[in-house]
Amino acid sequence: MRTLASSKLTRYGGASLVVLGAATVLLPFRAHINATTVALALLLAVLFVAIGFGSKPALLASVLAMLGFNFFFLPPYHTFTIADPQNWIALTAFFITALAVGQLSARARQRAEESEAGKIEIRRLYDELRDAFDRASEAEAIKRSEQLKSALLDAVTHDIRTPLTLIKASATLLLEDREETKSSKQLSPDEQHAMLEVITRGADRLDRFVEGIVDLARIEAGDLTCIAIGVRWMT
Repeated sequence: MRTLASSKLTRYGGASLVVLGAATVLLPFRAHINATTVALALLLAVLFVAIGFGSKPALLASVLAMLGFNFFFLPPYHTFTIADPQNWIALTAFFITALAVGQLSARARQRAEESEAGKIEIRRLYDELRDAFDRASEAEAIKRSEQLKSALLDAVTHDIRTPLTLIKASATLLLEDREETKSSKQLSPDEQHAMLEVITRGADRLDRFVEGIVDLARIEAGDLTCIAIGVRWMT
């Protein structure tokens, strides 16, 4: 409440000082300038008040400018008496013009502030929408990554059994062959070599699978792309 009251006091005090300052500057030249020049200068002061402080301080400035115009610049000076009937018309026209100028300028200022506030609000909403879109895109990317990892792991689980089965079968045959050296079913050197090649190729394939699993774990850090992993597993 104190801050609001202080703000109002500052605006109304500022409006009074602007009008008083304008009248003080014009007063020494009263004998050399006509009433029209004074009226235009005071109207300019009201305009500045409206732009700087708003409509209500501009209303106060209009009243003060009218009183100052009458008191200091319309004969008889330093009284609120108006000797010439034409000065009533001039004073009334001045007051109406000051009111109109002040209120119109204040409204233009208010509309400019509302327009700026609208731009700020639109910018804020745009930023929120962009952030929401980025979060949605990130969530979708994470979801697809999880789906891809699940599919790739399923493929590994399924395909890894083939080299293991071949390695197991080949190793079993070689062991049985060594145990049955006198049997007529002893493997020939070519057959033994073929079994060893099967074991070697199966081990190589398992090694590639292990590398693929490691690469899959690195996706979270962005080290590799899914395409590179898929190509490596298929080779």
